[in-house]
Formats: sequence, structure tokens, C-alpha cells
Amino acid sequence: MSLTVVEFISTPGAGKTTLLPAVKTFFAARGLRTWPVIEAARPFARRTPLGRLVGAYAPPSLRGPLLWQVFHHSSRLRQAAFQRENRELMDSLLRFQHERPISRADRGHVLRWFLNLTGQYQFFKEYAQPNDVLILDEGFVHRVVQLFASEAEKPQAAHIRSYLELIPLPNLVIHPQASLETCLQRVHRRGLWKRFQGRGDEVVAQFMGHAHAIVHLAVGHAITKGWPVIQVNNEAGSPQDAARRLEQDLASLYAPIAEQVFLPINA
Repeated sequence: MSLTVVEFISTPGAGKTTLLPAVKTFFAARGLRTWPVIEAARPFARRTPLGRLVGAYAPPSLRGPLLWQVFHHSSRLRQAAFQRENRELMDSLLRFQHERPISRADRGHVLRWFLNLTGQYQFFKEYAQPNDVLILDEGFVHRVVQLFASEAEKPQAAHIRSYLELIPLPNLVIHPQASLETCLQRVHRRGLWKRFQGRGDEVVAQFMGHAHAIVHLAVGHAITKGWPVIQVNNEAGSPQDAARRLEQDLASLYAPIAEQVFLPINA
């Protein structure tokens, strides 16, 4: 495929959202079309036959909403194609999820968002063009947090490694780093996720501790397997300082012009 995929993974609160713009700026400055998922949805939808019709004939006020619907429905239709191409991943994932000691509502939440990701990934892959870079702040690698972390279960390294061996491989993994204590403070400061509201601080702390351990297990596995991984400290200093460090690390991996950007895994 001609799509370069950059994925983030971090403990919640470590700074994925804060550092994502620095990645976009870096690749865009080198002549690449660089898209977070929300920004990619409509331009990629416009590449479809239906999207071209929308672009040509829909009133300007309706083009954005209609192209979003094209993206939404096209992605849902492609979930089945992803499942066929990744049968071992889906079978093992569904089997494990139904064995987890979590509520039916939490299980449904986890699986729904994972299936959404599979369809979106399949759609972007199908309509990618040369020099497209897709940034996933919650892609397959970061899904280890939802898929394997809860307040009720201890992380199992073997399950995490097995999952990572089966996912579509990204071209680059970025790991914002911060201590568990800092991540907890940030999560409480910005507001808890809806499904954790009312569960109590102890439950949130247990979940965050497990998520923190899972992230480090996943990153350790990625490094061991030789995936390109950038780890950037987002604990001390300003967000701008962390963004500058990330840009420096990106520059050390990638050549300064688009034609020389290498695809270290998928190429």
C-alpha cells in the first residue's frame, strides 16, 4: 500500500493529543499529505466514486456532511473485508474479549470501537495515494489499552505479544512518556471518561496502573521486534519542549525530502 501509518501509544494522559500536531507539521513540511483520522475522512471520501459525485454536484453547504456520511458508511462496509483478511487476529481477539472479567457494556464498548477502527483502516488503505501519511492517535497499537486493561484484570504479557504479532504493522510508533502519577493527575484534571464516572478514585487508579504497565509491555515488544519507535518524554517542561524533541527525533529517522522518506516496515 502507498499509505504511511504513524501510530501513537501511551498511558492515558501522557500526551498523544498534545504531540500529534508536531508529527503532522513535520511530514507536511516535507511535501507529504499528512492526516489525522478526522481530517482525512472527507478528503479520502472524495476519492470514492460517490464522493466525486458529491464534490461535483452537491451544494457547498452540504458537501462536508455528505462526504462524512460517505466515509462513515464506506468504513462500516469494509469491516467485513478486514475481518476476512485478518481472521486469526479477529478470532483470537473475540475469544479473549469474551473471557475478560468486565461488564457486558464495557465489552461492547471495546469491541465497537475496535471494529470501527478496522473499517476505517481498510477504507484509508484502499483509497490511499502516494505521499499520504495517516496519523492514528488510537490505532491498533494503542488499542492494547482498551483491549487488555481494566481495573479487574492484571496485564498478561503473552496476550499482548500475541495481539501485536497479528495487527497490521505501522511504519512508525510514537510513545509519549510520563509517570503514572502525572498521567493520573492529567486525567482527573481534564475529566474522566463517561464510563468511569462514579466508579471511584481507587477503580480509576487501578485501571490506570494496569494501562501504564500494558503500554510499557507493548512498547518493549515493539522495540524487541525492531519496529521504528520514538519515545519522547512529556513529563517535565512545556508541551512545546516535548514537541521540539519529537521533531528532532523524527528528523533523525527521516530524510528531509518526501522522495526519501522510507517505509521501514510496510515497504
